[in-house]
Amino acid sequence: MALTMTPETRQALLDKVALFPTGPGVYTFLDAKARVVYVGKAKSLRNRVRSYLREDHHDGRRFYEHLLKTLDDVTFVATTSEKEALLLENTLIKRHRPRWNIKLNDDKSFLQIEVTTQGPWPMARLVRTTHREKQGQRFGPYSSARAVRETLRHIKRFFPLRTCSDAELRQRTRPCIEHEMGRCAAPCVGRITPEDYGELVEDVLLFLRGKDETLLPRLDEKMRDHSKAMRYEQAARVRDQIRAIERTLEVQRVARHGALDQDVFGLAAHDGLVVVLLLPVREGHVTEPRTYELRTDLPPSEALNAFLGQFYAAERYVPHEVLLPFEVEDRALLEELLSERRGARVEVKVEVRGDRRGLCELAQKNAALALETGEEKKLATREMLEGLQEALRLPRIPWVIECFDVSTIQGSFTVASKVRFVEGSPDPGGYRTYRVRTVEGQDDFAAMEEVVERRLAAGLERGDLPDLIVVDGGAAQLGRALAAAHRAGLPPQRTAIVGLAKARYVPRGDDLGEQAAPLQEQGGQDEDTLRAFERVYLPDRHEPVVLEPASLECRFLARVRDAAHRAAIRFHRELRRKSALRSGLEEVPGVGKKRRRELLARFGSLRRIREATYEELCAVLPAHVARDLRAFFAQPDAGAASSEAAAEPRSDAP
Repeated sequence: MALTMTPETRQALLDKVALFPTGPGVYTFLDAKARVVYVGKAKSLRNRVRSYLREDHHDGRRFYEHLLKTLDDVTFVATTSEKEALLLENTLIKRHRPRWNIKLNDDKSFLQIEVTTQGPWPMARLVRTTHREKQGQRFGPYSSARAVRETLRHIKRFFPLRTCSDAELRQRTRPCIEHEMGRCAAPCVGRITPEDYGELVEDVLLFLRGKDETLLPRLDEKMRDHSKAMRYEQAARVRDQIRAIERTLEVQRVARHGALDQDVFGLAAHDGLVVVLLLPVREGHVTEPRTYELRTDLPPSEALNAFLGQFYAAERYVPHEVLLPFEVEDRALLEELLSERRGARVEVKVEVRGDRRGLCELAQKNAALALETGEEKKLATREMLEGLQEALRLPRIPWVIECFDVSTIQGSFTVASKVRFVEGSPDPGGYRTYRVRTVEGQDDFAAMEEVVERRLAAGLERGDLPDLIVVDGGAAQLGRALAAAHRAGLPPQRTAIVGLAKARYVPRGDDLGEQAAPLQEQGGQDEDTLRAFERVYLPDRHEPVVLEPASLECRFLARVRDAAHRAAIRFHRELRRKSALRSGLEEVPGVGKKRRRELLARFGSLRRIREATYEELCAVLPAHVARDLRAFFAQPDAGAASSEAAAEPRSDAP
């Protein structure tokens, strides 16, 4: 293969690499704009990087030639060990998101259930990060939010622990609806003694540990005690609880070889799509699997090796064993890293027998099925996006779509949101919210123009532009967005911009142009109206495009628009909530940011702070500050600024 860089560039890089150390470290390849396009680790930095620059070298990876086309510079960071290099490599991948590396978007730790046994009235709650200080006993981790929420649902159903926050518990003066439904013992108002509540907590701990041989006899004894004391209603409730727990424990699948915690991986690949499936085994129970889709041209062994490095670089639970479908380059290094993190030996195994082999085959089978489903989904998404391209006359398939929406209340707290969809799926990393800076009063069109211009200016600078921009609104919003694109210097045909107007009812006599025919078939609310469905306004067309309401293209665009709408409303409400608290408290001497936060944590809202007694305020504030705060709220106009924030925001589009 002929090298795709100039001889001068190659020689300059070789001269630079000749000064690299021969020990372990991480190297980064940069393009002409100094953007990181690839990150790798090496036992010997000099030898590894020099191998990329040999004129007769090709390592067989499909992206290799494309990498050399963009390569303009190389840097390195030396480390003291390969383990440090592995961790640093994944840190740099997450920071720079290089084009040619595998990028694992889900780097969060798995969910766990924590029973807060340190407090007077313990509760069961979700926790995710291991950095959080433990306040009780933790169980899990669970492989998905659905699995952990199902477990919590069983706990609430079988064991009536409280679910309210500490602040709500302190304020409660009468039982809540959870108590009326039999799902809370109401410790807030003394409906249960601390001793009886402690027994409930102990039952929850036994349930989460799977100790049915201890829990069920304990409940059976409690049922008989109620019966002997002629408390037949309570006895019947415990009997139903026992039966429900027995049914729940029966449906759990158990791995036969023992109670080890294991992470079992399967992998399937085809045409640039790699599916990695994780089958978690916790305390002998096979829990819900989780799949990860990767877009890469790496061979399966290298793809799995890169995936595992990023997967375990996050703060995750470390099991006793990790079972892999085939050998990977960094297996020994991964074993050392996981053993150090767990504080005990962790084995990373490839060739296994017996029950372990059955688990590996199960993971491989499910990975293959997930790949098949992913291929079908990929094909359906492409067909939908191609249909959208044809209907909207777009210059290219809109693989990357961004949508903007504006939210305001009579010109106050004007904000906007941007959501990003990549290949038909939400990309939360591309979501953004904006505070409108230059617009005063009620002018949603100018607000849309400002945020679109800000986005395009930043995108042109970074080289990060979508294929299609959708603005929530009609011709007026589209016109202002096009003006913003012109001022930002957006090249023609680079990014298409359209406006999406919501469905509405219009008078039957209105001139609807091309919309008239489809609307005649769909009646409005009465005989004098017609329903105008979602309309897409294009820059070079006077009449909007009306997509078939039931079509995938129309439903997809509505989904994108609704996501932007929710993001704008959520940000708007958050700003109003913070402003209301500041408006009500910032003028009080002695109440700064820290004390405002403590008051909100204790009472929950500005209204409850205003209604609190002097004694209740003294539990959080010094006596003189509590006195000043009560005097402030006694004024007729105290907190009036927060009344405006009680209104409902709107997200404007015709």
